[in-house]
Amino acid sequence: MLDEGFLFLYSPPEQVKLNPSLADAWLSLGNCIWKKGDLPSAKNCFSLSLSKGPNKKILCQLSMLERSMAQGTENKAASIEESITHAREAVQLDIRDGNSWYNLGNACLTSFFVTGTWDHAKLQQALKAYQNAEKDALMHSNPDLYFNCASANKYLENYERALHGFEAASLRDPGLNAESEAQKIVSLLEKIESSMKVMTRAKRLASLVSSLDEISLKSSHRKVSINTLKEGLNKAVAVIGKILLFIKHEDIAPLYYIMCESDQTCSVLSVYGLHSDAIKEGDRVTLPEPHYRVMDFSWKALSFPIYSR
Repeated sequence: MLDEGFLFLYSPPEQVKLNPSLADAWLSLGNCIWKKGDLPSAKNCFSLSLSKGPNKKILCQLSMLERSMAQGTENKAASIEESITHAREAVQLDIRDGNSWYNLGNACLTSFFVTGTWDHAKLQQALKAYQNAEKDALMHSNPDLYFNCASANKYLENYERALHGFEAASLRDPGLNAESEAQKIVSLLEKIESSMKVMTRAKRLASLVSSLDEISLKSSHRKVSINTLKEGLNKAVAVIGKILLFIKHEDIAPLYYIMCESDQTCSVLSVYGLHSDAIKEGDRVTLPEPHYRVMDFSWKALSFPIYSR
């Protein structure tokens, strides 16, 4: 008979030996092995832990591990899809668990980068997951949630929401460098706005775009001007313009250009999934079924009336 005053502590390997059916023991062992850098063995432990029964905590750990493992594989996209699958399984086990939603958001955001920074659907999925995570009061103190949500909004060009998100992250953890991310957005928007003003006043503007009227479309799309577009996706139409300026900035997506039409209307063209040298200044571009939006908001005494597609 043991004295009730004694407390026996076992390391994860000893816990597994004593009770191989204990899911938490396999989870703890997997975490220890992960810290040592043996990711395949850690995944094996998590899988064994999961075989004891569905568990949201294990699924989240497995999802995170798969994202780490993707960095060293040729087919990163497949590994990230596995991560997304396990993250969704965790959410299905408890749709009110903010951490599971947060993990799903991270998996979808990672997928956006791994697959070439063009898939808006992955960004939208990440954003929705982060918003669901915020509904859990236990997540309100997590600065990374607000930082990552702001990042998703930034790449979706929801700049006002992104600025508020980075501010919220900075308040919770000044060490996250969120203020610097917010300043990058402000600098970019100021650069775009000033570039638009310079380009619209260019003396050679008429001669630069004079040849655009001669271009005819070879598709079934109807040629229109940006001024006639409605906000959102515009089907069955196309806009033809000339690239006047490539706007350099620090982020990998989207790429920004100042474009001008034959009537000398200038606008901002944002492009995803291309290398920076794919479109050059002076190129003529045809934009079938453009997505149009008007960006007009204020941030701390700064105003950003920018027209973008």
